[in-house]
Amino acid sequence: MNRRHLLKTGASFALGCAVLPQRALTQTKSPRLPLPPAGADGWVSLLNGRDLTGWYTMLEKSGKNVAEAKKMVTMEEEMLHILGNQVTNELFEPGYLATNQEFENVRIRLEYKWGMKQFEPRSLSKRDNGLLYGLVGADKVWPTCVECQIEEGDVGDFFLVSGVRGIQGDHGAGLFAQGVSREHGFPAPGETGKAARIAKGQPVAEPVTGRLKKDGNFENLNDWNVVEVIWQGDQAAHLVNGRAVNSISGLQQPDPQNPGKFIPLTRGKIAIEIEFAEIWFRRIEVKSLV
Repeated sequence: MNRRHLLKTGASFALGCAVLPQRALTQTKSPRLPLPPAGADGWVSLLNGRDLTGWYTMLEKSGKNVAEAKKMVTMEEEMLHILGNQVTNELFEPGYLATNQEFENVRIRLEYKWGMKQFEPRSLSKRDNGLLYGLVGADKVWPTCVECQIEEGDVGDFFLVSGVRGIQGDHGAGLFAQGVSREHGFPAPGETGKAARIAKGQPVAEPVTGRLKKDGNFENLNDWNVVEVIWQGDQAAHLVNGRAVNSISGLQQPDPQNPGKFIPLTRGKIAIEIEFAEIWFRRIEVKSLV
């Protein structure tokens, strides 16, 4: 049994014939590509197990669709393999692998395991990656988006990138996302968030940008991990191996038509970072919130 087969061993995920509802997918300006069929439970795999159809890459200096030629991103044994390259003294450049399609009101679920290789200039740093969503605007490193951090010790942190801002959820006693449902998302408007706080006479937090730290450590450093994002409207929650570790509301992006103004960030592309550490993904999938 070779190393790749060992990596892949674990519970399988069956796909059936249902289709993700149209309201969960939004068309980009480029021609829309068909998604693979959904499973019987509504999950749609974004990996076809063969190639990178439906995705493109962006590197900080080299630009679009160069990472594939450099073998920085490959499909191997039906898994996505990032930075399986030979380790050298060469300085690698960061970037991401993004979907052509935009999404909204979905759950995003991925399953990852760290590889052994690390690359300069971060050969001694913590292994780092990230799940980006709500990616909008021009492709650059780094784009306008929300990041669910995937980094040793920090899985589930929010990074609000390139001007994106929001309000971290209340987490008394470290408890995030109370009342949030995997199938239905967040409670009805007015029950939580800004409106509820105003109704109760409680202070309303101002939106911030940058890093918002998670609470709780549930990752496995040497085994497979499941990371899930529940993203509904301008709210999101991050789950690590079944536990909610962070949440946010009032997600906004800079308004490209009105400098200094903001508009809700409720839809965009999904992306996986390319960031100096080897990593495998055996599942990346989405499901409509009902």
